Amino acid sequence: MSRRGRKAALPTGDHRRPPVLAPGTLQVTHVAEDGVKKATYDFADLPVAEKLQRELAEVFAANAGPDGVWKSTASSREAWLILLYFSRFLAAQDPVPAALSEVSSTAWAAWRISRTPNSTGRRQIRKVAQLLREHPQVPEETRQLMTKRVSRDVAKETAYSDADFDKIKKFATRKFRTALHRIRDNQRYLQRWRDGEFTEGSDDWLAGEALDQLSRTGETPHYIGTDNRRRPVQRYTRALDGASGPLTWRRLFLTSEEACALIVLFIATYGWNASPVETMKVPDATPDAGNDKQTIYRVELHKKRRTAKTQYETRNLTDWGANSPGRLIAEAIEATEPARQVLARAGQPADRLIIWHLARKSPDAVDPAELFDTGLRNNILRSWPEELAGLKVNLRRLRKTVVIAHQRTPTQHTRDTHDGVYLLPDPRTHAEAAPVISAGIGEAIDVAQSAFQARVSRAETVAGDDTPTASCSDYRNSPFGEAGSPCRASFLMCTACPNAVVTPRHLPRLAYLYEVLGELKAVLDAAVWDQDWRAPYLRLSGLRAAPDFTDTEWKDALGDVTAEEKAMIDQLLRKGYDV
Repeated sequence: MSRRGRKAALPTGDHRRPPVLAPGTLQVTHVAEDGVKKATYDFADLPVAEKLQRELAEVFAANAGPDGVWKSTASSREAWLILLYFSRFLAAQDPVPAALSEVSSTAWAAWRISRTPNSTGRRQIRKVAQLLREHPQVPEETRQLMTKRVSRDVAKETAYSDADFDKIKKFATRKFRTALHRIRDNQRYLQRWRDGEFTEGSDDWLAGEALDQLSRTGETPHYIGTDNRRRPVQRYTRALDGASGPLTWRRLFLTSEEACALIVLFIATYGWNASPVETMKVPDATPDAGNDKQTIYRVELHKKRRTAKTQYETRNLTDWGANSPGRLIAEAIEATEPARQVLARAGQPADRLIIWHLARKSPDAVDPAELFDTGLRNNILRSWPEELAGLKVNLRRLRKTVVIAHQRTPTQHTRDTHDGVYLLPDPRTHAEAAPVISAGIGEAIDVAQSAFQARVSRAETVAGDDTPTASCSDYRNSPFGEAGSPCRASFLMCTACPNAVVTPRHLPRLAYLYEVLGELKAVLDAAVWDQDWRAPYLRLSGLRAAPDFTDTEWKDALGDVTAEEKAMIDQLLRKGYDV
């Protein structure tokens, strides 16, 4: 640290970040957010005029730079391929545009039409529009077309059935566990060699020495032959029983397929998105202060699509033994630690959790980092159905199954997203909700039937005074008023009165009343509906559900209602009969 009042000396040389678009060239270099992975794209390879090549390169560089939106090389790679398709399309036009200023609205419309009508085609249209529509050289008419909405694809995957989910999880578990036990057994063998348990020069000792070199360099003993190819040293391959991958480098490292199985297991166990799992760093491990047999892993998840303030989440998972929340974390660290140790010894430490050994290495490569890779290989997942009897592994669908059927709570998303995107559209939710809805309807009908006190008679006429909804056998002794006094209750209460009798001639009015109340329910505020109309509607629902009148009779009655009867019910609803 410098003394107060003095500035620290600046480092010598030019330490500025190299430009994304190399001066004097059309090469754009994108360095990923992790600062490790990078990709270079040469826009001179595009089959268009040099001016258009440079304009596209400049637009691309703006998105690939430090302030750009692309955080991973996968994002820039996708955009590069789409621009390649777009430039090939432009090269086939007549006339061929030589600059963005010459990309007409007609050419853009033709590009839209030329894309396949699926998610890939729509994504190509959106990506090119996002890149070019703000460029000042794009004609205004073309820009307007570029802003035209292209429908976004809604994920249509539904949750796996319990049987299919279990099949996928067991398959991934078997692949990873086999690898874990293989690595664990060879680590133990290596430790025995280091402890001097084997006679020097014996095949057991040579196998241990080969493992020792494998643990330090990522490769078993070899030499470069006259054909410039790596050749195994025979005495070591004899001790290892062969020179193939399963007998050499696989002894201490995961394969790409086993790493994919581990990612599938993480998603199936914790319900996390695939991208945060792929890029997950090795979690910090802390012994439990209250129990030295437990370890707490602090897992950091990075969801790049979120805003800067919400991109990172943490989870604390405890490993106390088999089937504990943190056990898979502990096993993943154990299976991948040998790879990180090789890189650390080579001066290239890595903090990724999911890391695996490449099956092949170029003969002239000398960097140990070229032996290892991280992330997911979707082509491997596409090959699994052959072993899963045709069952395809879809990571979004797998995660959706965990969220819907197992966790049943929001995971790396909001409650609104959980309800609207995950739960409501899924058939599993519909199936589970059906009995609940039926039970609720049944309970409502039971309540309505218990409140329905009027008697039902199949006779056309009964003794008593007629009302708009029933016949009253004793209007001076109503349960809703004083004995001996005329009933002053609304005629809507007749269906709740034991003095009332409903006959077939009342059915047209009641059917019409039920229909109108149903319409009111759809338009009225819930509080108003509950206060004024809910009770009579439920009583009529109970009467409709009762066996006294058939569905056919109710439907026929609604068709037979007269204009005079409709006017009577309308006046009732306007409280025209209220005293």
